[in-house]
Amino acid sequence: MKNVNVGLVGFGTVGSGVVRTLLGKHRLIEKRSGVSVRLVKIADKNIKSRPGIRLPGGILTRNTDDVINDKKIDIVIELIGGIHPAKEIIIKALTSGKHVVTANKALLAEHGKEIFTAASRFRVNIGFEGSVGGGIPIISALQNSLVGNEIELISGILNGTSNFILSKMTDDNCSFAEALREARQRGIAEKNPKLDVMGFDSRHKLAILTLLGFGVSVKPENIYVEGIEDIDPLDIQYAGNWGYTVKLLAIAKKSGNGLELRVHPTLIPSRDILASVKDENNAIFVKGDMVGETLFYGRGAGSLPAASSVIGDVVEISKMIKSLRKPLFPIQMGANSGVKKICGMNNLATRYYVRFSAIDKPGVLAGVSGVLAKNGISIATVTQKERKKGQPVPIVMLTHEANEGWMNKALAVIDKMPFIKKKSVKIRMEI
Repeated sequence: MKNVNVGLVGFGTVGSGVVRTLLGKHRLIEKRSGVSVRLVKIADKNIKSRPGIRLPGGILTRNTDDVINDKKIDIVIELIGGIHPAKEIIIKALTSGKHVVTANKALLAEHGKEIFTAASRFRVNIGFEGSVGGGIPIISALQNSLVGNEIELISGILNGTSNFILSKMTDDNCSFAEALREARQRGIAEKNPKLDVMGFDSRHKLAILTLLGFGVSVKPENIYVEGIEDIDPLDIQYAGNWGYTVKLLAIAKKSGNGLELRVHPTLIPSRDILASVKDENNAIFVKGDMVGETLFYGRGAGSLPAASSVIGDVVEISKMIKSLRKPLFPIQMGANSGVKKICGMNNLATRYYVRFSAIDKPGVLAGVSGVLAKNGISIATVTQKERKKGQPVPIVMLTHEANEGWMNKALAVIDKMPFIKKKSVKIRMEI
């Protein structure tokens, strides 16, 4: 059986998982897939083998060109992450006629159009299942299983670190800082978790899902983002009392001929299936006109889940190489299912959870509700803690559906009122 030769660039967390699998499960992969995948070279700045991995002699190199220029290598796996030099490595591999597998969501979100165009031009494949959802096969589902569907909605929990923190805050009634500390201790959060907790990681992944689900190429900076760093345990508690759970959701939703694209903390009914997704797990909800509602759930991060997706891409491309099939290019730029615009956030219509911190005295509630009414915002439910004369107390409301722009305008006025002592909290709701 002819080997399909693979070269790896990046011997870190996910790379180590890939190496362990290719070396330790070589026979299993061959038996199940009918292809023999052989790892022949690994490029990394650190050329020491990782604990528990016994490598063949001479396989490690510091020079990425040793992988790209090796004529025996059919597939290059890029797992160094970041934009540069990952972009240059992938483009160089594609132009050299090599197939590529990557899990680099930031790079694909920022430069996916250029990379996919290069793959098409040089008639090679690029696999990227590991870029969204770790071991969840959402990329394959959108490219293949759901290809006949007009996608109406993609909504999901795309970041394990943020979901762990919110789960911890919900279950243990602890602060954001306390939950983040435990996430770091468990190795779930990076030393600098900014990309995760501020929503940027989810935004990158949503850009990729938007391209696959709606055929729309969108830059991450054009997707609204709001993180979880300002979520207060008090808001989680109030939400729970009303039957809601707070989750960081990434949402791509058709709205007429437009597309809503947003990442932000969201109140969802506690009975909703996404509300039950705990800890570092991910879940992606997809609604199509033919299949209806579907959910993809599983471990969204870590060495082995991501490595599982990478190996899957390698095997699929290896089958194509073995059968001498021509590469497939399922991503068609501009095949956008009737989407003509990206909707601005000010035009969003949704329900809201709002918390005001106000001095408790007569007329406060009337003043707040009066400003909301003037801006077309109707209150569905309101609660106010017992009085503490001369001290701020929370006034918490759920609204009926309202316009985002009008809500922002109302809150700007309310926050300037003399009895309001802190900036008001606003969390969007998805019912």
